[in-house]
Amino acid sequence: MVQFTRADTGMSGLPTEEAVADRRAGSPIPNRVRNAIVIVLGEFCGTFMFLLLSFIGAQTALVTNNPINSTAPLEPFSLMYIAASFGTALAVNVWIFYRVSGGMFNPAVTLGLVLVGAVPPLHALAIIPTQLVAAIAAAGVTDGLIPGPLLVTNSLGNGTSIAQGVFLEMFLTAQLVLTVYFLAVEKHRSTHLAPVGIGISVFIAHICLTNWTGTSINPARSLGPSVIAGFHGYDWIYYLGPFMGSFLAFGCYKIFKVLEYQTANPGQDDDDLERGSRHHFFGHHEKEPISHSQTDTLEPKDHGVAPRNDSVIDGQMSNA
Repeated sequence: MVQFTRADTGMSGLPTEEAVADRRAGSPIPNRVRNAIVIVLGEFCGTFMFLLLSFIGAQTALVTNNPINSTAPLEPFSLMYIAASFGTALAVNVWIFYRVSGGMFNPAVTLGLVLVGAVPPLHALAIIPTQLVAAIAAAGVTDGLIPGPLLVTNSLGNGTSIAQGVFLEMFLTAQLVLTVYFLAVEKHRSTHLAPVGIGISVFIAHICLTNWTGTSINPARSLGPSVIAGFHGYDWIYYLGPFMGSFLAFGCYKIFKVLEYQTANPGQDDDDLERGSRHHFFGHHEKEPISHSQTDTLEPKDHGVAPRNDSVIDGQMSNA
């Protein structure tokens, strides 16, 4: 246990940030190794919880859809139930683990972030296997805890061909990766709501695809149940399609960036041209000048003046 001296503690008795940093610098675990461990653990926990909640929700919907025939077409309520399970489970876990590991939980999303330089390739080599292992663990726990056979494996339905399945998975995965690009990678006023947008993207993808491909848009989501319940023989479409979607999304995103899309509809973000130029002029850690229109709504700040005693003022006014 690390011991801090009185000189290392502040007025509250807790260790100061400088003291903690100094102690950490002397840690036997290098920072790069420690950060890698945190990222791997974060991705494992986040992927596991996301898929565990999703699989249990989907299993519940499939069991209650038609108790006599589990392969019967999905009722609209069951379809919405499955879509809501995946969408909300992803949104809440991305929100939880975004600051820990980035909250990817999907090899296709990880590949997309590697393509734009948001995730180093070496990190991806550790993250993607972690996501796959977490998916297998989530499927295994679901199979062990929920009675009956595991029903959440992806499969083509309603006469969907393999080629159709590949391209359906590609386009809906591209939608998801573009959502990540423009809501999480691009920093703007709504970045803090990125988990909601990402969850909605997965929600609508399940509404659109579940009756046709079972909705993967995530190779880990498909691999996990297949390892536990068995492969169909065409499972490769659930790996190829999403990765193709990552490249498609990257191509679209790159075109928008080359064309400087911000200039087409300026003023929508905190980093538009006018504010962006002021930001670079004043530096990253300096405040921008306040416009006259903003000063009318600013509250007066306390600059060390004693607080006003309204009772004394009222007494003076009455004496006058």
